[in-house]
Amino acid sequence: MIEQLPLGYLKINPANKEELINNISKNIIDHNKSYCIPLNLSKYIMAKKDAKLREVILRADMVIADGIAIVWLCKRAGYRHITKIAGIDLAEDVLAQAKENNWRLFFLGASPENINLCINNIAKQYNGICIAGSHHGYFRNEEVPRIRDLINSSNANILLVGMGLPQKEYFIHDYFSKLNVNFALTVGGAFDIWAGKKKRTPQVFQKMGIEWLARSIYDKSRAGLIFRYGLYFIKEFVFYKVNNRN
Repeated sequence: MIEQLPLGYLKINPANKEELINNISKNIIDHNKSYCIPLNLSKYIMAKKDAKLREVILRADMVIADGIAIVWLCKRAGYRHITKIAGIDLAEDVLAQAKENNWRLFFLGASPENINLCINNIAKQYNGICIAGSHHGYFRNEEVPRIRDLINSSNANILLVGMGLPQKEYFIHDYFSKLNVNFALTVGGAFDIWAGKKKRTPQVFQKMGIEWLARSIYDKSRAGLIFRYGLYFIKEFVFYKVNNRN
């Protein structure tokens, strides 16, 4: 079992990608159930007031620092060895491992067009990978039993959930125990990137940990949200130890 450390009102795992992949592999081989939640600043902030989101993160077997703000917060908490692991990077390692071990994958999320493009591109890039099934993310609550049955009948080992925040986390919260998959990972907008409809921020921004700045430049609608979250983070960072003593 991977070590878990408290982080404010949530938690974090200090494992590197190799340790995470080894843990995921072991769980699948042993037919155990586990899921991973990549934690970024938006999720951290929302979870303070959203009890359902907070619960699914606290119950997660693995929580990774998916953003430089979370890494800084970890350092403020005294966890110097925690590094950033982007959810999409972990997901691509999972895809490679799934191909090598012939594990079956189910993709849930994105639009009907983008999920099909995503599946086609993944099949080409990871030639021979076993894609057990897929379904777009635009479904109504009354359709969930059908989708649950579709996932279970696919005999998938791994479920990748590529919906918005907090819809993907809510889905894991409400239905993971009813699914036969061994491992689930929330991947946000990865499906749209794999579909070729969106691009990741340039490598230079990723290495500097300022993807949020790039997003605010090309997506003006996010600029205000990023600014508000930035102010919240500064407050959380400055008063972190005080908050955790109370």
